[in-house]
Amino acid sequence: MPETTLLETLRWRVLSSYKVNKLRTWIYRTFNPSKAARIVFVFGCQRSGTTMLRSFIGFDPRVDDQGEGDPPYFWQGPETDLRYLRLLPDEEVERIASCCRSEVLLIKPLHDSQRAAELLHRFPGSKGLWIYRHYHEVILSHLTYYRGRYDPLPYLQDLLQLNEASWKAEGLGAEMRAFIEQHRHLATNATAGFALFWLARNSLLFTQKETHPNLPLVTLGYLDLVEKAEPALHFLGNYIGLELDPRYARFPERRERRKELPDPLPPVLLNACEAMMARLKAASIPLA
Repeated sequence: MPETTLLETLRWRVLSSYKVNKLRTWIYRTFNPSKAARIVFVFGCQRSGTTMLRSFIGFDPRVDDQGEGDPPYFWQGPETDLRYLRLLPDEEVERIASCCRSEVLLIKPLHDSQRAAELLHRFPGSKGLWIYRHYHEVILSHLTYYRGRYDPLPYLQDLLQLNEASWKAEGLGAEMRAFIEQHRHLATNATAGFALFWLARNSLLFTQKETHPNLPLVTLGYLDLVEKAEPALHFLGNYIGLELDPRYARFPERRERRKELPDPLPPVLLNACEAMMARLKAASIPLA
């Protein structure tokens, strides 16, 4: 292998190293402190490419990247607690964020996606990114990633029973609540259960945009980030106010799971998922 290729590979490994990036971020803000960080929130359904989107932006040393559950912004405690992976109370987040000296503070509060409008209004000047992925891929990703970690159906009970004390059912619009009440009997397996979960989480985008039409929240598709990485990087840089390194366009990786779902979706759920995909695509930012 040519020396230049080896050198470039080494450079990329350093550039894409999580620990090295944390050090780069600390060094940059130590010598180039910002008076106040611009806050950018990442919202969406779990397993939709939110971590990939974070890498797209968060590996810039001018960005303080806070992933789902990272201290000090998220509650630290057992998974059985309803506060698990949720943001601290707004006043605490506000206090901690006021001390951030990076140019951009990137936070991924997926368990608080139902509060996107509330958070964007609470933090003046903040912006939001909502990323979505095809329901087929998200369902398979859930089934694969969480295999052996928990029994999916008990995990989904808070949603199916519309327990508003849980983030899984909090903030759902009347239409989605009625849909779940009418069709939750179809969730006899994890495939159908996660289809309902995907529908519920992405419905939050539209219920919040309908009540807050001028919300600074843009929608991006997973495939757009992968297939149009350079235009996506250019758009994201403009959106958050940074000129991002063109090499970051190498971060998105297409990881499609082409196998069939283990159980066929009931027609009513399949039709609802297709309709939601059409809405999400129509709401997406067009990338050249």
